[in-house]
Amino acid sequence: MATESIFHNIVIDDTKKAEAFITTLEQSAQTAVNYPLRHVDSEDVKGEDIKKLLGALVK
Repeated sequence: MATESIFHNIVIDDTKKAEAFITTLEQSAQTAVNYPLRHVDSEDVKGEDIKKLLGALVK
């Protein structure tokens, strides 16, 4: 049910808390820019690798 909570509006009435929230969002955005996700070519992943992974998760 936690995923349902993302669809609710969040109201921050305290100015200091609102500023802290915005600062945190800005800092996390900057961190995301500095640490891009590693690119994995699709040809690096074979069908058998996927079957092994999914099989391991099921067992």
